[in-house]
Amino acid sequence: MSKPLINFVHANGFPSGSYQTLFNLLTPNFEIVANSKYGHDQDFPVENNWQPQVDELIQYTEQQLKKYNQEKLICIGHSFGGVIAFMAACQKPDLFSQLVMLDPPVFVGSKAFAISLIKHTKYIDKFSPAGKAKSRRRTWPLEANIEALFSRKALFSNFDKRCLHDYVKSGFISRNNQIELVFDADVEANIFRKMVTNLYRYKNKLTVPATLVYGTTSNLGSPDFFKKFRKLNKNIVLESFEGGHMFPLEKPEETVARLQAIIK
Repeated sequence: MSKPLINFVHANGFPSGSYQTLFNLLTPNFEIVANSKYGHDQDFPVENNWQPQVDELIQYTEQQLKKYNQEKLICIGHSFGGVIAFMAACQKPDLFSQLVMLDPPVFVGSKAFAISLIKHTKYIDKFSPAGKAKSRRRTWPLEANIEALFSRKALFSNFDKRCLHDYVKSGFISRNNQIELVFDADVEANIFRKMVTNLYRYKNKLTVPATLVYGTTSNLGSPDFFKKFRKLNKNIVLESFEGGHMFPLEKPEETVARLQAIIK
């Protein structure tokens, strides 16, 4: 195979098809693979600190390397995907030639300690997106214009139109005489409830070349939020990107240009 292999790991709640516009822009130079949605396989139930999802990613990576007859691949993860990709690269570095994390929720220090306490209580739904995910609407009438409805929501208001279309196409299905979510809202909420708070265990354990790209207006925090994580893994290159947490789906061309520059 002449083109390098990329394994893309989606954000929580966004099936990998949501990134199809990015994949289309990358395919002239790369072969792209992506597991449709993490957390839905009964063999890998969602648990505290997401280790089963890391195991799921490792298994999927091994399957793709065998399928494409490759020894290693490039792993790119957005948000939740960036965290489990980081953990997988620490645990199985022989599978990865390079790691790119896009605005991952890498909680360390006092924030991680506080969340580790809260996430074992009912208050985690108030202090994380779990509450919104839990109460998310799950069904619509068949005649509903899902794309128009979601374009008015704050989270999607800055999405590139192609990416919003990709999300609707991959994230909804006509079933049971109605339109339903593809990504189970209970799974999404549970992933938020079980977020990773033990990243300190991976201090200086990353040996794979890695870059973390954070959004300058990310709702995860200021640049210091990501710098604290980098202190635990000093070989990570830290870069900023003009945009918020969802910048890969808001600025696909700019995101792909940055990814190609990083991979080079």
